[in-house]
Amino acid sequence: METAGTALDCAAWKAMLDREGLAAADASVGVLTKDAFSARRGRVLVWRGSSGGASVALRDFCGDFDADVAMLLVADDEALAAVVEQGLAEVPQLVRRGKLHPYMLRSLDGLEAAGLADFVEDFGLVFPRH
Repeated sequence: METAGTALDCAAWKAMLDREGLAAADASVGVLTKDAFSARRGRVLVWRGSSGGASVALRDFCGDFDADVAMLLVADDEALAAVVEQGLAEVPQLVRRGKLHPYMLRSLDGLEAAGLADFVEDFGLVFPRH
């Protein structure tokens, strides 16, 4: 089994995200292990697409997120390792199997303004329009 340190390895995530060719965005996606999410403390890996490739960093997590984080992916170490190894196309399958839980921290309009709406749609996530 992967450890949290391996599952949140910045170099491994950057390499995978750069292979994915992320579009530049004005907001970040946070990645958190289930253990850290439950404990409301730990480390969160934060990434964002930019014109020069993915920007990836680890931050302290104490129950809340910086304003730039628009979406959160919470999963166990094994699921996170699968995403790093197989790419973002693995995310929808992990969501359907209950292995990865996405949380939107902004409205759909906010995600669209930040350049993340297509990314959310690629995951097969739906926002109801009222």
